Amino acid sequence: MAPVRENVRVSTTVEAILVTALVFGIVVAMFVLIYAWEKWGKGSRLEQRVDRIFDRLGNLFDR
Repeated sequence: MAPVRENVRVSTTVEAILVTALVFGIVVAMFVLIYAWEKWGKGSRLEQRVDRIFDRLGNLFDR
């Protein structure tokens, strides 16, 4: 097994690329979740349960 190197410096450019890739990955994951919800979640019992939860939260904060 190769030894783990400590204090490895990463250039600012590489850091920027990695952060950008992370942000784009999160955005793509959100779009995939929204697409899946729109395709398979609409009208389901799960959607009704989630709606009831948010209705209760809304009523709680509207008081």
